[in-house]
Amino acid sequence: MTTPASGHRNTAPNSSLDEPRFSAEQCDTLFAAVLAHDEIDLNATLPDAIHLDYTPEQLTQCYRICRQLWKDGVDRKTLVGIVEKIYRQRALSAEDQLQFNHVRARFKHLRFAYVACDERHRYPRVFHWLTATMGYLQDAVRNRQNAAMGHLAIRARLFLTRLVFNLIVNEIDRFQPSTPSAFQAYVHRQLGFLQLHLAKHKITSKEFHEMRKVISRQVALYDNLKVLYPSPCHHSISRYLSTINGLMGALHDELIAKKFEKTQDYYADAFEIPEEIRHRLTVLTSRYFKA
Repeated sequence: MTTPASGHRNTAPNSSLDEPRFSAEQCDTLFAAVLAHDEIDLNATLPDAIHLDYTPEQLTQCYRICRQLWKDGVDRKTLVGIVEKIYRQRALSAEDQLQFNHVRARFKHLRFAYVACDERHRYPRVFHWLTATMGYLQDAVRNRQNAAMGHLAIRARLFLTRLVFNLIVNEIDRFQPSTPSAFQAYVHRQLGFLQLHLAKHKITSKEFHEMRKVISRQVALYDNLKVLYPSPCHHSISRYLSTINGLMGALHDELIAKKFEKTQDYYADAFEIPEEIRHRLTVLTSRYFKA
């Protein structure tokens, strides 16, 4: 649904992304929100309509804080060390696993910010490949899939070589903010994708995962908005999205386990979306298109 970006008409890094720096308090608050992106509050509600009238400056600020959070919290050499431990030991200590999860959270959040706020609304290609590989590796570690851990660790290590990692940094520095109309069209496409799948009686695990990624991207967006532009509206939307994300994430963890156990085909076997998730997704899409 969201493809990596292969090129950009502006070939120079955007030097305006570095300054002014956000405060440590703002970054800490954002990261706490990122880590709580799937907290469930079954009483969370939405405003009657969800508006999307954000300026290019606001979208730039949303991206800048995610980029600062990533640059300040990701150390290539440390990440290489964790990946090499996975390759050698086929396991991680609780401390290393927590660090790996936190680093990956920063990667995912920056990737979501780029696709939402950049003018192309596409993932930076190599950055996306590394982020996805880290996700597969995380699943393999969690489900003790030794063979998968080995080849995924090799792939991650390749992306973490100095040359490739420098390409990744270059990619994320080529951000250009979206226009308001393009941003609105992007969000409506995302929500339209959800409606398309909600219309089906049953979906596959893969389709469910693609639906959840739409929600995860929206959670990330509102994490930024509620930190930079706090309002009751942003906070209530964030809480509602986090609840959906948590419900969908718990179910997807079960689907991944069934995939590794070979008890359910991730790409072919279909199931009905649980009503507690379907209802919330239906309410969400109706509020966006009501605006």
